[in-house]
Amino acid sequence: MGFSGSTGNLYRGYDGADLSYRGPDPDSYRPYYLKKNNQDADDYSDVIALTDALTNSSDETFRAEAEVLADSGEWLRWFAVQAVLDNREGALWFGQGDDYFLYHRPSDDRFILISWDHDETFCDLNPDLCNPKNSIWRPNLPIVRRILLYPDFTRWYYQEIASIAAHEFSVEEMYPRIDALPRLGSGEGRDELKEYVAARIPALNDQIPDTTLSISTNGGANLTTTQPEVTLEGNCSPLRDVYVNGPPPLPPPGGGGKGGVQYPTATTWHYTSTLWTRDNVFVISDGLDSRTITVYWDTFHGGTLTEDTTLPTSGYPYAITDDIVVPAGLTLTIEPGVTLQFQAGRSLRVEGGRLLAEGTAAQPILFTRQGSGYWGGILLESTQADNRISHAVIEYTREIITCPRTHGVSAYGSRVTIADSVLRYTKESVAVQTYSWGGYEPTIYLLRNEIYDIESDAVHVTDGYAFIQGNHIHDVRRGVYPLEGIEVSHMITPALLLDNHIHDVSDDCMDLNHSSAVIERNELHHCGDKGISIGHPSSTTLVNNLIYTCLGKEEDPYSGTGIAVKDGAVSRIVNNTVTGNRHGIYLYEGHEGQGGGIATVVNCIMWDNETNLELRDGSVITVTYSDVGGGEGVWPGEGNINADPLFRVPQNGIYRLLEDSPCVDTGTPVGAPNEDIRGVHRPHGEGYDRGAHEFFEFFSCYVPLILRSYRLPRCGSRVIIKVGPCSSAG
Repeated sequence: MGFSGSTGNLYRGYDGADLSYRGPDPDSYRPYYLKKNNQDADDYSDVIALTDALTNSSDETFRAEAEVLADSGEWLRWFAVQAVLDNREGALWFGQGDDYFLYHRPSDDRFILISWDHDETFCDLNPDLCNPKNSIWRPNLPIVRRILLYPDFTRWYYQEIASIAAHEFSVEEMYPRIDALPRLGSGEGRDELKEYVAARIPALNDQIPDTTLSISTNGGANLTTTQPEVTLEGNCSPLRDVYVNGPPPLPPPGGGGKGGVQYPTATTWHYTSTLWTRDNVFVISDGLDSRTITVYWDTFHGGTLTEDTTLPTSGYPYAITDDIVVPAGLTLTIEPGVTLQFQAGRSLRVEGGRLLAEGTAAQPILFTRQGSGYWGGILLESTQADNRISHAVIEYTREIITCPRTHGVSAYGSRVTIADSVLRYTKESVAVQTYSWGGYEPTIYLLRNEIYDIESDAVHVTDGYAFIQGNHIHDVRRGVYPLEGIEVSHMITPALLLDNHIHDVSDDCMDLNHSSAVIERNELHHCGDKGISIGHPSSTTLVNNLIYTCLGKEEDPYSGTGIAVKDGAVSRIVNNTVTGNRHGIYLYEGHEGQGGGIATVVNCIMWDNETNLELRDGSVITVTYSDVGGGEGVWPGEGNINADPLFRVPQNGIYRLLEDSPCVDTGTPVGAPNEDIRGVHRPHGEGYDRGAHEFFEFFSCYVPLILRSYRLPRCGSRVIIKVGPCSSAG
């Protein structure tokens, strides 16, 4: 047989090798599947798995499971050959399952069938058996019939029989082969064989259904639906695959039919599609015939609302071909799971109305584009309603309108809450922006979002009130342009910037101008310019922030600063850790005539920066109970030290303190916060620690910033996150 040197198992099917599952015991297979090689391994697991799949898989998974273990195309052709030749020897064709080989092919880990003993094909000595019209459905073994009667495999079976009859078994091919036979069996002549071939070919074709392509849905006439999906059905030839709107590059793996087409029977097709636009044209073809049906989808595609409107959950995108405009007094509600695909240049504008786009973690709302163009984002204009966007993805936006300006989300004189969402892939525009407009101040709550791949400032809030907590902002850059992570401008009511993680920004991670702000528990690193830049006189309080690896731009002497206080700004800086930057804390005059900065620094760590603390241009600083590195001396001020703070694993960005750190228990309680950057209660030892982290010897699991407890100052609600037992950790 030529398989002695192969690594694949070769079995000879012997009386009873009918491919039925006989249980997990190899002894149940040895008498029927005779190993012709690899006997020493004595491993029958492959044939057991094959019979298990062929016997016990459900109808829904039968094809997929069978094709994992068997080369179904080769098997169907093998059965077609037996049918064409009318093999009466038995094998798997009919009988009890013998006179064939199973080979487990190592190259794809699948079985193929190999023929053996074909001495009873064509005609027979018994004239009653020499019937060219014998049925192609003679197989009687249950597993073989299951294979051949599975609709997809039935179609392949018909196709292989027709192909063999037209080519290898054709008169043109067979007659010369018969003439070349060296000798013939007793009583059987060449003419009889030729007569059998000539009669067998039409007999085979007569047994293949002659069905033509048709559409039976709605009688083949065009139809209208309000549903997001349509199911089309019809008849088809078993010899030709049905395609919808052209053939795909490849058939779906393990699926029925081509291009999503399924075959309930060998001669019927079934196709279900989500509708993508109002006029959905389906061209059904099989390579010979073609039929067309148009399905009209009557649903929302934009425009100015005239009543409260709800976009219900749908598995298919809403194709937005016109601007969505929500006038005053009306509400647009978008349910979880909805996808809105905007044509390039279109936008969603809430002009005094209300937007409620509240998805869920399992079913987020997706605001995205059609094709490769960018859309205009969400603009809220002069709406003081409770606008909410949560569990949403907003992507591929750019500025379409310049006055007011559209970005990812723009709130002009409006109130909005954006929570648990993703904003990404802007084109030269801001992800989130607020601005005073129409006599209204903006109010924004920006909570627990991820904002990334932004080609302008990620967040730029101006005027009004901003509560920004728990956001992850990163990858904010566009060429050489200086882009901020969060920029706060002209904010009289203090903005709250809490628990944010900002990194890989081309300019400042946080930039404040003419603003008041409370900045607490933020982790800022790999900022292209400064970690926190405070200028154009602003008044800020910085507590429990961790700022590291801001290396800046070599040509700018002020760049790469962890905390910059400049141009008349005033800042109180308490329990911050500033490390690994070009400058730690730097006070200076950034714009001529504005003056330097004023700062009070308490319980902070400034360590391993190129310069840890620096001031010039008449700046004033008071430093107490802080660890200021650099040189051999100690920075003037009560309780200051100059000692290695002993960070846990600084090379991995872990700046918690080791137990014997000189910063543990040596801070001052005066003005110290009651918890650290991760929400650990202060103090945990004999005194308050310096820096952003409180040493806690039993605490080894840290709640992510976006999950921590917080109080919304304007609504008074409190969210509590409970953490289970944690392992001991020095």
